[in-house]
Amino acid sequence: MFGGGFVAISYIGYSIPLFWLTGILILQFDIKEYRIKKMEKERKLSKVLGWTNLGLGVVMLIGDYFFL
Repeated sequence: MFGGGFVAISYIGYSIPLFWLTGILILQFDIKEYRIKKMEKERKLSKVLGWTNLGLGVVMLIGDYFFL
């Protein structure tokens, strides 16, 4: 507490790259693997989860920039 303010510890700075990395890895590797194995339901779910991770990373980045 320097100058009467509070110091907050935030883990958002670590979470954003993790969401992006996991989203990219899911989209890059899992979808190809499921396509080769002809597992369509799993491939569709992996697409949704990969894009969700990327989207959450972007939303968290915007929220961190504007609100925190």
